[in-house]
Amino acid sequence: MRILTDDEVKVFRSDGVVHIRDAVDISLVSEILTSVEKLIHTPGRFGGSMTSPNSTGMYFQDRYLHPTKKNFRRYAHECGLARSAAKATDSDSIRLYYDHVFVKDPGTQESFVWHQDRPYWAVDGNKICSTWLALTDSNSGSSALEFVRGSHLWNRTFKPEYPALEGLPAKEVEKALWTGVAEHIESFEESCPAFEEHPDLYEVLKFEVRPGDVLLFDFRTVHRSGPNSGNRRRAAISWRWLGDDAFWAPKVGSDPIIGEQDTVLEVGDLITDNEAFPLMFGE
Repeated sequence: MRILTDDEVKVFRSDGVVHIRDAVDISLVSEILTSVEKLIHTPGRFGGSMTSPNSTGMYFQDRYLHPTKKNFRRYAHECGLARSAAKATDSDSIRLYYDHVFVKDPGTQESFVWHQDRPYWAVDGNKICSTWLALTDSNSGSSALEFVRGSHLWNRTFKPEYPALEGLPAKEVEKALWTGVAEHIESFEESCPAFEEHPDLYEVLKFEVRPGDVLLFDFRTVHRSGPNSGNRRRAAISWRWLGDDAFWAPKVGSDPIIGEQDTVLEVGDLITDNEAFPLMFGE
């Protein structure tokens, strides 16, 4: 574990993302990877493969593991990244929203198109970020994340897309997911353009990461992941961090992992619920 430097903080605040090399001890990374590989065979209630039976490879996701799996709760503490999130967002304390595992095997063609995290979540604020910890070597060709530089500063929130359901009508997406998601999708007017087709207007940032490296990014920063055209599995785990000004902002159809029935918070309250959003750094 290491705290990010002042120069890295500057990059995060200007670009919306920063590559923190050797951020997490490699022995912990190896332990997390072993747990993730086991998780593929015994996923939680939000987990499973996003790849159709007739497709090559495997695109696996699982999330919100820390409340039910003690080892994942421990990883959130021991990775030490809450402290970096606090420094990056200039926050005195950091709470955990949820953890999120991603695995793409070689030959997996599924992408996750350009999107921001903000429109999916039932929280809002200016001091909210994610850390994406590489558990394996990866680059843009093997599905490492790509980002649109500075997009967190645009004051724009784009229509959400959902893995394996991109481009479908909102009603069709709702049939595959949960009640209210169609209304939620249709509440946004602007879809993400194909940023990579306009290099004169947008700069796409690509990273080559090793196990233990972290991409720390603002929840408003536009990002995506492509197919895994490499010859190795790409695995990563993200933690979603809530800083000092994060507040409860549930919306019809937003991500259901933590709903109004799961917290004592009222709409607009600062995040203070220790049960739903455990404190990971500060007081």
